[in-house]
Amino acid sequence: MFQGIWPEGDFSAVDSLIVSAIAIVLVFLVLIIVIIITHGITLAQDKVDGATLIKPRPENKILEEDKDAVVASLVATIDFNKETGKDAKLVKIEKIDE
Repeated sequence: MFQGIWPEGDFSAVDSLIVSAIAIVLVFLVLIIVIIITHGITLAQDKVDGATLIKPRPENKILEEDKDAVVASLVATIDFNKETGKDAKLVKIEKIDE
């Protein structure tokens, strides 16, 4: 395969080691480039995620205070969908005083 590139017709053990070393170095260079690109994309994605923090509306203040209310509303919505087959629209989560 390398006889067209290599100046001599016969390969010695040293020539084979040189070709192998060059191939190994090229593979690691490509891997390093892929790692650097992936790291850059991850940093950019983290920056975008930090800038697009979604805050709940003031009327849904309970979302910040009570995580159980959010879970209960999701379970109720899924249960409604299973029983009736209709899509539900959750408008407001409100805690009822006991």
